[in-house]
Amino acid sequence: MVDLVPWSWYVALDGGELDGLIGAAGVMRFDWPTREVRTRFFDGVSGGHNVSLSPDGSKLLLGNFSQQIVVVDAASLEEIARQTTMAIEESDYRLRANTHHLWVDDRRFICAVGEHLYRFSLDDLARPERIGAHRLRNVHEIRWSRSRRYILMGDLGPEDSGARQVGVYDLERNESTIIRLPGTVWHVAVDPERDLGYAATYSINAQDDDFVDWAPSYTREYLFEIDLPRALVRRSFSAASDFPIHLNSDLELFADGDDRRLYVASGGSHTVVELELERFTGTRVVTVAPGFWRRPRALRQWWRNMWGVFLRKSVFTNLHLVLQAWLVTDKRFTDGVYCTRVSPDGRYLVAGSRGYNYVRVMDRRTLETVSETFLPRLDRGLHLGLHHSEMLARGATAR
Repeated sequence: MVDLVPWSWYVALDGGELDGLIGAAGVMRFDWPTREVRTRFFDGVSGGHNVSLSPDGSKLLLGNFSQQIVVVDAASLEEIARQTTMAIEESDYRLRANTHHLWVDDRRFICAVGEHLYRFSLDDLARPERIGAHRLRNVHEIRWSRSRRYILMGDLGPEDSGARQVGVYDLERNESTIIRLPGTVWHVAVDPERDLGYAATYSINAQDDDFVDWAPSYTREYLFEIDLPRALVRRSFSAASDFPIHLNSDLELFADGDDRRLYVASGGSHTVVELELERFTGTRVVTVAPGFWRRPRALRQWWRNMWGVFLRKSVFTNLHLVLQAWLVTDKRFTDGVYCTRVSPDGRYLVAGSRGYNYVRVMDRRTLETVSETFLPRLDRGLHLGLHHSEMLARGATAR
């Protein structure tokens, strides 16, 4: 009988800014059950966003917004290799970058650069193989199907608008199909047992089409189930504006027979939302934040966030946007939960609060707290900037 499955949780770090798209780039490793935390930031890279672990767990790709391939040793967190993508295809928009990757094997991976998908090899990062045109405006998260025939792609949109669409790339036909949606989708997930994908809308407000100084939008959100071979929406879930599922980041799909659940990290709303997939309805919501008396630990970050708010929006001309953000965050001026994963044995749900610089391990079935950890802070007393994450089993102890 398996008594304990130790695991390591890797999280991309983006530093102490309010907006996770403009900060530094690093990696955190959180080990269970020791709760040991290790972090490393990398000079010359910015906008750390996502980590992608190689199949053998020895390497990770640090997705970022600075148009660079960054390969990191998963054990030591030392940088292994780096390559600019500007030599492959130019980019005139700082959010058009290789933020997410798919490992083909322990040496090769796929990501979007410019207008195309490419297959890279660690043996020669400067000369990737071009796969084909993705047909999206600005590819963000990519996930491939159980069969590895289809790649589901989210779309950030261009610099001056949103993008209400996702793409499904068929690797056998070497073509991309666009699916139009009633909301912009940044983040996606796939079913590990079926050729199904999932997409969550990500709604933001922009004054005069300025998608640099944006704010969360207090509006209805959607989750879509997508039939990947047919490239169409199979089922949809829509939530009222007061449902706490705003500014999603990690989407985690847990499947154990007929028990299939989607977990959504809500970066705006300080929650993890669970959706039962068999019925595509029935939700549970858990707020991930430290107790009231422990929150003063984040006071310096709170002040930094307030400065970030005032730098981005004037309270005199954009008070309505500031109030919408206030409602989205449940009347907090701090960031919410950007990373969540289910442990390899299915026992635990782990989530990280970016604003409170805090990790919680929960019993997945009851959502009761098992462990809480406050993370180390940057030299300026600011949070690490938790963003997307991946989970790695380190072995098992039998009894």
